[in-house]
Amino acid sequence: MGCMNDKTYDGPCKLCGYSDLDPCIPTYLAPKTYLNDRYIVGRLLSYNGEGAIYIGYDTAAGTKVTIKEFMPDTLCTRKKGETHIVVNANNSALYKTYLSEFEDLNRSLMKLRGMAHIQAVLDVFSENNTCYAVFEFINGISLKTYLANSSGGLAWEQVKELFPPILTTLSLVHSAGTIHRGISPQTIFVTDKMELKLAGFCISAARTTNTEIACEIFSGYAAPEQYSNEINGTWTDVYGISAVLYKVLTGAAPMEAIARTGSSMLEPMLVNRNVPPNVSKVIMHGMKLPMEARIRSITEFVDKLFAPPRYTSSGGVRRDNDRPLTKSEQKRLKKQKKERAKFLAVIITVGFVLITFAAAFALTLSGTCRFNGESSLPESSEESSYVESSLPESSESVVSSTAESTETPSTSDEANIALPDFTNRRYEDTAARYEGMFTFVPKYEYSDEYPSGFMFDQSIEGGTMVAQGTQIEVKVSKGRSVVPLPDYSGKSQTDYIATLTSLNVKYEVFTEKTNAVPAGYVVRCSKAVNDLIRVSEGETVTVYVAESADAISGSGT
Repeated sequence: MGCMNDKTYDGPCKLCGYSDLDPCIPTYLAPKTYLNDRYIVGRLLSYNGEGAIYIGYDTAAGTKVTIKEFMPDTLCTRKKGETHIVVNANNSALYKTYLSEFEDLNRSLMKLRGMAHIQAVLDVFSENNTCYAVFEFINGISLKTYLANSSGGLAWEQVKELFPPILTTLSLVHSAGTIHRGISPQTIFVTDKMELKLAGFCISAARTTNTEIACEIFSGYAAPEQYSNEINGTWTDVYGISAVLYKVLTGAAPMEAIARTGSSMLEPMLVNRNVPPNVSKVIMHGMKLPMEARIRSITEFVDKLFAPPRYTSSGGVRRDNDRPLTKSEQKRLKKQKKERAKFLAVIITVGFVLITFAAAFALTLSGTCRFNGESSLPESSEESSYVESSLPESSESVVSSTAESTETPSTSDEANIALPDFTNRRYEDTAARYEGMFTFVPKYEYSDEYPSGFMFDQSIEGGTMVAQGTQIEVKVSKGRSVVPLPDYSGKSQTDYIATLTSLNVKYEVFTEKTNAVPAGYVVRCSKAVNDLIRVSEGETVTVYVAESADAISGSGT
């Protein structure tokens, strides 16, 4: 139920770690629920204001799928152990309106299932007083994870290979009348074939603030109109894809739209000098705050993004429409020329020193051979000391610095490392992997979203350029703050206590005389199975074990 792969043994899955004893949120469908006489529901993958997403299995096709359930938790609820959704009495009309929009959106996407670069909708059906959309299962990882594993960003040459197909697909989606509103590194996936797929389509209310359902807005990637009542359109997705490219090319997350002013965010080429100037300017044009000043369509965005740069007679790059360079651009170009001149001067100096070193080495070698009266080389230790003594002082410093740079990592305070995003990574493995590069300061907190031992927040945002040895405070999950009591039927005291311990549940054990279950097995608990336990508040569960000669009455934690 965790990964929908075949499993022929007892205990947790060796591929994904899922166990049937893992707690699940009662509000959502329990694993092994059967839908539409065809689909088996697996574990909950994620949820937002619109509903829930589960991994699933299509018994007819024999393939993994992803199942999305419409369930806005501000308008409806579900009783523990049931599948039917109950709509709040005063939200019935609004629930039906949003439900209709959810169904229309996914039926529209189902018509586009031939497009290779969006997550295909395979089926849409109604059940349990709600609607379900069945998507293809994407074999891959999110772009967010991919970037974190690629030092935070990609080069423009890589972007030119990866992004054109998904941009073309997005343009066709717009032509079909659908706006995404949630384009971000979390909703774009990199498949095992190294292709991009766009996922995460939601109804409009789930992607804008001040609506009756909880909105899911990706900070830095949402357009300013999504924070207000202004109209959304193709230009909204232009902002989103531009922000994604900003992140991809610079490794730095763009500023949140409502926190920006006109010039508060640096252009990509000022963050990463390897970004072509024309590409940098098109991205900033796509992220302009006023809708009317922004690039209006993906087609226009693509035309500008991949258009060859224009040059002036003096070699400078012109702005769009062949306008002359502004004073600030002229200053920047002069500064770049000076930096290039300095760089060339350094190269020439280093070259001269290396030539001097080679000449000194040759003379020394020749003299040594004559001194020995034979052509064999001297002992390495003697040669080393002789060469060092004959080198000019400047040459010695060059050799020393070269050796240091090749043998030991730099320990300078220069911010030259793009900090990865450690979200959803196991703390112990990550700390070991980056030992010596960063200093981790863990803070353990309960989390209902991340498994125990996984990180879910960090003091310095991923993509930030930092120096080696930087101290980073990270929040590490202690597990869920509230968990349902696991089933104790047929469980021995040892096995059941191990399960409670893995969930951080405090317990006390007492014996009870009974013939209902074998001695040493759990008879009952102070709470019913699936009743919620407030772990973060230290709530204790009493476990009653059938009495035997070896049973020990007492308590534990």
